[in-house]
Amino acid sequence: MQQMKTRSAIAIRLMAFIFVTSLAVAPAFGQFLARAEIPYEFTLDSKVLPAGTYTFSVISSGLRVQSAGGQVFGAPIVSRLSGPAQFLREGTLVFDKTGGGHILSEVWMPRLDGILLRSTPINHSYEVLLISALNDNSKVSGKAAYDQTCGRCHGPAGKGDEKADKFFKVTIPRLRSAEVQGKSDSELREIITKGTSTMPPVEIDDSGFRHRLPPQLMDAVIAYVRTLKQ
Repeated sequence: MQQMKTRSAIAIRLMAFIFVTSLAVAPAFGQFLARAEIPYEFTLDSKVLPAGTYTFSVISSGLRVQSAGGQVFGAPIVSRLSGPAQFLREGTLVFDKTGGGHILSEVWMPRLDGILLRSTPINHSYEVLLISALNDNSKVSGKAAYDQTCGRCHGPAGKGDEKADKFFKVTIPRLRSAEVQGKSDSELREIITKGTSTMPPVEIDDSGFRHRLPPQLMDAVIAYVRTLKQ
């Protein structure tokens, strides 16, 4: 009997230690904050949240999301993610688009591995938004985004790539040309977003992860393309 009491006391002390330790660790996870302006209604762990500005942090129990009005929401972590190198690690929200709605499925805090919140197995596409670290002013340059996306077909500095022309059996437009530079920003944005008859929509292909170019990177790429004018 005494032995059982001793084991119970040890078990209680161990549980108390784990609880106190988790409280001590939680702020360390939550110290890294990021913010995003989400332009559409979205689902977070079965809760539908309105469009707006939200602050994100990862704590020991999962993802913590706070609205601009101070409301706090949470979602458990399904699993940790690793793999993408530059763009997703800069701070990214990945939404599964299905049935006209947006479901927050992945969160990548700036320069950290990601977390998976929801997995949609079939019949969906992705939409990506960048998030800004509240304690970090780093940004992905337009050139870096261009090199990772457009540059693989349009060539360094938009000069073209004969190997790409041969592979696709078409002369890929030279971005330095008067024809391309004569297009408005909105026209270039339309091409990047929807593609053309000979070019698919621009996507980030980073370590096997394919996502549409986020709006912030799209603007950065267009600004860089403007610097290529002959």
